[in-house]
Amino acid sequence: MSSWQLATVTLNGTLDRVILVPSLALGQIHSAESVVTLAGGKGVNVARTAHALGAELMTTGLVAGQCGQWICALLKQEGIPGRFIPLSQGESRISTIIVDSNRGQTTVVNDWGPEVSADVWPGIRSQLGAIVEGYPWVALCGSSLSGLPDSVYADLCNDIQAHGQRVCLDARGQWLAEALAARPYLVKCNRYEAAQVLGVAIRTPKEALRAIQQWVELGIERVVVTLGSDGAVAVENGGSWHVKAPRIGALCPVGSGDAMLAGLIAAMARGDPLPVATQYGVALGTANTLALGSGQCDLDEVPRLLRSTPVHPL
Repeated sequence: MSSWQLATVTLNGTLDRVILVPSLALGQIHSAESVVTLAGGKGVNVARTAHALGAELMTTGLVAGQCGQWICALLKQEGIPGRFIPLSQGESRISTIIVDSNRGQTTVVNDWGPEVSADVWPGIRSQLGAIVEGYPWVALCGSSLSGLPDSVYADLCNDIQAHGQRVCLDARGQWLAEALAARPYLVKCNRYEAAQVLGVAIRTPKEALRAIQQWVELGIERVVVTLGSDGAVAVENGGSWHVKAPRIGALCPVGSGDAMLAGLIAAMARGDPLPVATQYGVALGTANTLALGSGQCDLDEVPRLLRSTPVHPL
């Protein structure tokens, strides 16, 4: 696709260690069949897929210690442009992802990441705003760091959208709840994250629609909730759709939501309507499940997957 511009923000970056073990047994010693080490965190994963899709890209966020230096070095090796803000203490987290290919199961263990003082936030907020300035699309993704205020994404959304940029938010818990009042252009989350904030169960596409309609009524232009193997529900003022996911033999689902968000933004940036953009995002997210490592999609698979990704009005 033609070039488009995106900046991503990852406040709690990770060093991802993805380990393939054919049959995982607790309490035993295993030899890994293969290991992939990547810079990670939701915004970094979005950036990886967006880079493959031809975006003019900037990825930023916070890193700390030796792990933080390794994250930056790995991004440089991949050719992904990044300007991360180094913290003066602590260590960026490591995420250990163990894939049992025989059982089709993935186990994830996340570190916490560094702890910071709330009084550093005004300076970080200003630096992040300057780094992403001028990018028409900005993705704010993932968890924040212990010590920073819950309003981090609300603050950034207000700052960025005041400059006419469109914020796409993928967050959970208190960070998502606080940011809704800032009315990001797009909110994308999974069913469990939406259910936690809304206080309702979301099991079916119809339940997802009823639950997230109130976010559109708040003034958020577009909302997409992913439903795992059931695809996604997309809602905007005047329309709602269920996009079904292709049925495939997934290897590792970790990062599929991030690849989905990259595809969704890429399609919106080229002017596709929301149902078509969501269809493209679901196909990208599905492609991610076929590879080890978040945000790594075989783009040659996408046309085939799109043919198996139907869209139905709700």
